[in-house]
Amino acid sequence: MAPQYKLIMTTCENQQDANQLANQLVVLKLAACVNILPAVESVYMWQGEVVQHTETKLFIKTKSEKLSKVINTIKELHSYEVPEIQVLDVTGGNLAYFNWMDEVLN
Repeated sequence: MAPQYKLIMTTCENQQDANQLANQLVVLKLAACVNILPAVESVYMWQGEVVQHTETKLFIKTKSEKLSKVINTIKELHSYEVPEIQVLDVTGGNLAYFNWMDEVLN
């Protein structure tokens, strides 16, 4: 049986972009909650060069059935040409929290 809940990670260029994306996901009932970590230092290769700068990290909590809509919304609203979208299966946790997610996302 596939996990019922997902944790999606992405980064945004700045706090304002992260806030807009998080708010849109919650308003559309695609995410029950989005945690925003305002300062994450990232180092990566982009177009043949090493890039290092501060980004804003998002942890998006959702249900498996909403995953494709969350991914499409991130791609649609994101300022990056190739946004990070990593999906983790949630295999356990606080049942009361999952019940709350079910209520919020219905």
